[in-house]
Amino acid sequence: MKTCRAVLCAAALLWLMQAAAQSPQAAVRSPQASSSSQSQSSPQFSLGTSAVDSVPQTTVVPVQQQPVQLVEHTTVYEDPARGMTRPERRAYRARLYAQKIDSLVQSRDYMFFPNSMQEIPGGLIRSIYADYFFFGMFVDHVEIHLPTERGVTQYVEMLNFDSMSIRSYQAARLQRGWCISFDVADGNTVYHADFAVSTATGETVLTLLTPDVTMRYVGWLWNKRIGDPKFRRID
Repeated sequence: MKTCRAVLCAAALLWLMQAAAQSPQAAVRSPQASSSSQSQSSPQFSLGTSAVDSVPQTTVVPVQQQPVQLVEHTTVYEDPARGMTRPERRAYRARLYAQKIDSLVQSRDYMFFPNSMQEIPGGLIRSIYADYFFFGMFVDHVEIHLPTERGVTQYVEMLNFDSMSIRSYQAARLQRGWCISFDVADGNTVYHADFAVSTATGETVLTLLTPDVTMRYVGWLWNKRIGDPKFRRID
């Protein structure tokens, strides 16, 4: 029995010595296995370095894009006179001019600018070059600044007043234009005005009856004062 025990003890001691000798190799291999598994699971990156200063160099690859095509859109306003012959265009402009005169008279908001004046009957015709003479017919009042003549000496006087008193205003459209008549009072003095407006030529004749003299003025109509930035004759 003692001999068997001794043999078993010797065998167990020999096994423990072999196990102790194999455990350091396992411990050394385990880091290699872990490092190999990490190297397989994570991607590898490499940066190119310069041989001079060992600074990482970045390579820039230019990207070429397709050129952008710009398309220009132009809005063309159709001219009603396009396609007409020259005589047709002239007739069309004449119709437009007549429509402008109609609109101006019907608005009852216009100004008369005289080019000439004459005492009737038998007076001399005088040209008017000053642009500050006018007869203004407005919606609610009248403004008058006109020269007049008196007697054989042809002495020039001035009418210069405003009036809110407009009476018997009448406007009639005839074949060749408009006839407008009304009375205007300046205090106790009453003046009578007759306008004859041609829609073909634009000529406007004002016959003004005053207590002392009857005057005839020839000029044209517009709806702006001279000196207004937007002033322009009808053409």
